[in-house]
Amino acid sequence: MKCLIIAAGQGTRLQSQGEVKPLVKVLGVPLIERVIRSAITGGVDEFYVVTGYEGAQVACFLDKLAQRLNISITTLQNNGWQKENGTSVLTARDSITDPFLLLMSDHLFDPAIIQTLQQQSLADGQVLLAVDTNKSNPLIDMTDVTKVHVKDGCITNIGKFVNDYNAFDTGIFLCTPAIFSALDQAANMHNNPTLSDAILVLAANNQAKAVPIKEFWIDVDNTKAYHKAETTLLSALRDKKNDGPVSHYLNRPISISISKILVKFKISSNQISFFSFLFSMIAAGLFAVGNYWLLALGGLLAQFASIIDGCDGEVARLKYLSSDYGGWFDAVLDRYADAFLLFGLTWYVYSQNTSPLVLAIGFLAIIGSFMLSYTSDKYDNLMRNHIKKSIRMGRDIRVFLIFLGAISNQAYIVLILIALVMNVETIRRIFIYRNEQ
Repeated sequence: MKCLIIAAGQGTRLQSQGEVKPLVKVLGVPLIERVIRSAITGGVDEFYVVTGYEGAQVACFLDKLAQRLNISITTLQNNGWQKENGTSVLTARDSITDPFLLLMSDHLFDPAIIQTLQQQSLADGQVLLAVDTNKSNPLIDMTDVTKVHVKDGCITNIGKFVNDYNAFDTGIFLCTPAIFSALDQAANMHNNPTLSDAILVLAANNQAKAVPIKEFWIDVDNTKAYHKAETTLLSALRDKKNDGPVSHYLNRPISISISKILVKFKISSNQISFFSFLFSMIAAGLFAVGNYWLLALGGLLAQFASIIDGCDGEVARLKYLSSDYGGWFDAVLDRYADAFLLFGLTWYVYSQNTSPLVLAIGFLAIIGSFMLSYTSDKYDNLMRNHIKKSIRMGRDIRVFLIFLGAISNQAYIVLILIALVMNVETIRRIFIYRNEQ
């Protein structure tokens, strides 16, 4: 599917975040790249981008992005970029002759919106516009949003100054080439036509249809909207279904704040995973020294490492760096970290109490932790729709118990608790999985 993206404007209201609006970074990724990646997820495989202000700079970035993502991006320069957005759309008239998706370079959105549009019937000469019917949407700037009146699925009026409205223009269109003819007609009435003018032309013939959506979208047109977009994207990271209670309520809010800073630097998610591992190794070394104050410091470092361990996935998702290798690499380092932390804790307890029972309990704690991690994939897939109904035993709880045992100087009790809980939970999972087969 082809997609036309309008990226010609200067964006003076967003200049505090960057001189060239399409290249303004939201959590480490330029606006236009976020739009293109969302479109790809929605099913687009060929892009046309209309540039204008600092067009050469935008085109240079897009050329590199096309190579990086192995996609087709054709840039079209609009020398009249100071005019309304209708002029930018007309720039693509000779390049696109089939139905196409039309997007704005500063509108972030859920790819599901594109999929919803594609599921609709698009007749020849029609244009479909995704509209937001939530009039209390907190992400909408009421002073600038384009308002729409919809009746029986048809758009009857559209514009920034429409008083009688029941929806908002998301800036996400599924168009036939009729949009170009409509812009020509609009130009006869308005020397400098907007997209809304063209939609009104089509609406006069019942050819402008509205498709209600409920998914996330935001027009990042000013500094306030920019911060709202950041907040919304960060909040979405909290919805990881397999998070345990410690991750969800303690680690995740802190790690998200750290990730917000990390995305501004050239640091990979794998490097973050390794840093988390190093903190765990230092913590394990402090445990083994046999001094309470170092034990407590080690506990703090272990918990901090657990928090940082959430940042690798968050940064990967925010910067589109997720990979199967990255997830596997993180899991391998976590297993090593768990083994060293529990061994260090066992060493500390054994230095205080040389009973062979301590070594046996330490071994059970380590093997129970490994087996719990080993069974997690099958268990999580099996219980995907039920995990929120009960407490998920995972690494977050294990490390938090280590932290509590270290700062309270109750390392032996915690070792016993981990050995018991991890192994009992593993056995419980085995029976649950067997009964579901």
